[in-house]
Amino acid sequence: MKEKISTGIWFIFFGIIALLHNFDVIRFNFWAILPYWPLLVISLGVNLIFQNKKNGTLPLSIINIGLCLYLGYVGMTSDKRLNMVDHITKNENIDSSQIVPSLISPFSEGVENVKLNLNIGAVALQMDSIPSSELLQASTSQNIGLKINESEDNTDKVIDISSVVKGDTKNNPKITFSLNENPTWDMEINMGAASFIGDFSKYKLANLTINSGAARINFKLGMPINGETTIELNSAASSCQIALPKDAACRVLMSTLLSSNKLEGFEKVGDSYETPNYEAADKKYIINFTGAANSLKINSY
Repeated sequence: MKEKISTGIWFIFFGIIALLHNFDVIRFNFWAILPYWPLLVISLGVNLIFQNKKNGTLPLSIINIGLCLYLGYVGMTSDKRLNMVDHITKNENIDSSQIVPSLISPFSEGVENVKLNLNIGAVALQMDSIPSSELLQASTSQNIGLKINESEDNTDKVIDISSVVKGDTKNNPKITFSLNENPTWDMEINMGAASFIGDFSKYKLANLTINSGAARINFKLGMPINGETTIELNSAASSCQIALPKDAACRVLMSTLLSSNKLEGFEKVGDSYETPNYEAADKKYIINFTGAANSLKINSY
């Protein structure tokens, strides 16, 4: 019973913070509280100490509420590694001539590998399911602009795209992009309180990293193309859903607290979850899921 009280307090805390942040009532730095994840371990330890105490409910509640309030203070006052919104957006030093509502990176036959870094704020990000004839295309809605930096070395290319706030963004701003299906893509997506919907089933995906806070993440993968393709999910108070091909080999490693998961077709093996064909497969996914107060759902298609 006391364990449910502690869990309820933490879920209420993250739920209220995420809701207020999403509606711009507060500006919460989710990244700043990630180093404080041991406080959740302390909370679990305190719960074990008081679970058999007759009058332990009140002190247990006070301690957990105190820990939540402290994290709330850190997240609302810290400027350390700001929630991907502000170190990208509202930057007065950015040359306005470099900010555009849409952009195109032309496709070159010689490009084989692309490293794509997407740095966005509280923006809905959507990847078009139809591949582009260009290397990359992106467009925005509302008061969001894009800034791109590109570099190329023989067959490898690096693309950095940042979003820039140009005004009020309370009306669900959105960025849509599409990729060319010929190169192999290594992607990193950094976003704040936002959403990401993507279909990677038609692309050659080397690795994918998503760093988010209070986000809704939903994407579809194709069959792995490498011996090991790594999917990194680092988030807080987020909902993550992944669709995998039914024959894809996959292992899930989780370092999360106060999180729930539903992994279709996986078996618990030691500290990880694996599909039955994982060990025998030549090509496989490794999903690393890190954070707190998250939910992860993996289903097959």
